[in-house]
Parts: sequence; structure tokens; C-alpha cells
Amino acid sequence: MKLRLLMIFGLLTSLFVSAQAQTNSNEVVFVDADGKVLANNTTLVLSKIEDAKFPPGMKEIASKLFILNKSGEELTVTLDCTVSGLNDGDVQVCALDECNSYDEDGTYEVVSQVLSAASDKKEISIERSFENDEKCTITLKITMKKKGSDVEKEGPTVTIKFDADATGIASAALQSGSTYDVFNVHGVLLHKQVLSLPTLSKGIYIVKQKDAKGIVSTRKYIVR
Repeated sequence: MKLRLLMIFGLLTSLFVSAQAQTNSNEVVFVDADGKVLANNTTLVLSKIEDAKFPPGMKEIASKLFILNKSGEELTVTLDCTVSGLNDGDVQVCALDECNSYDEDGTYEVVSQVLSAASDKKEISIERSFENDEKCTITLKITMKKKGSDVEKEGPTVTIKFDADATGIASAALQSGSTYDVFNVHGVLLHKQVLSLPTLSKGIYIVKQKDAKGIVSTRKYIVR
């Protein structure tokens, strides 16, 4: 009897895991300006400040990403933007012929649009305009559903941190009691169990974080 119950429990667990897996998808991805697909939960740190063309006296940090439908099917794609830490100016996000500006923290729907099976990559233009304090973070998240379906799948997420002082990943969000291991893309350990993220030059890094509860998470950081 116990064996039968264990078998039933195992089957239910397997079905649950399978159902969970089906709600997550990489059918639509973020692509950088070099044409590289960004892994889920990638963090970009942007630090290059330029004088804004308008209005006079303002400064800006600008970047471009792209959305690509890899599924081979027509999909309705929704792009959401979460803004946090914004104290000066605004953030403008333009995607799929829609432009929206945000001047306070919150989560917003940027656009929801049908992407055809044969569509090319679609540009996302991001501009951070400010006068004195550029620091803030935005998180872009994709969700999608097939034509005629009510089932929504979660796609990738990318986080963009604006920080002119960051020549490396020192601006990444730190958690009290956490330690960090920093690796290069070849898996070579650069820093072990540091209490704060070191300043690094431009490049791609893998950061393994262990929090106060012993939970380990790994993220990719791209410093530009």
C-alpha cells in the first residue's frame, strides 16, 4: 500500500513539474546589439552618459535591445517594465511601435502585440534621462501566448541598471549577509566569497551569490 501511494505521489509530482515547465518558454528571447541571445535573468550595467539633445541641460544613458520570435508560430507577446530606485528624470521604453515614459517606480505594460512566425527581431529602445542622479533599475519581462489560446507562458527577464559610477558590477543589488563568487565567462574564479561585488572592467561575468540562509543563486552580469 505504501509503495502504491509513493508511486501515485511520484506520478503527481512528475505531472506537476511537467506542467510548471510548460508555463515557461524561450520561444521569444531578448537579443543584444551584437545579435547575441541574452540568457534569462541577465543583468546589464549601463554607465555611459551623454548630453541629451532635448531638453537642454539634461543628460541621458541610452541602450538598445531586440525581441526575437524563435517559435515558428504566431504569438501574442507582452512586454512589461518594472522601474525601481528612480529619483530624478524618467525612463523611456520604446518597443513594437509603442513608446512610454515612466517618472516613478512601478510595474507597467509597455506593449502587447502579435508577432508573426516569420518576423524579424524587433527593436527595444531604452533612454534614461536625468539632471543629476542617473541611478535606477528597470526589469523587462516577456510573456506570450499562442493564437487562439488563453494559456500565457512566461518568457525571459532582463535587468538594466543605470549607474555612471560603475566601471564594473559594484552597482548590483547587495543583500546583507550574502557572499559572492565572481567568475569570468571561461569559468575562472576571479573573486571568492567576497562580501561586496568588486569593481570590474567592461565584460561578461558570472556571479554566484549565497545568502544568509545558504540559498545559492547564479546570475550573468554584462558590464558596458
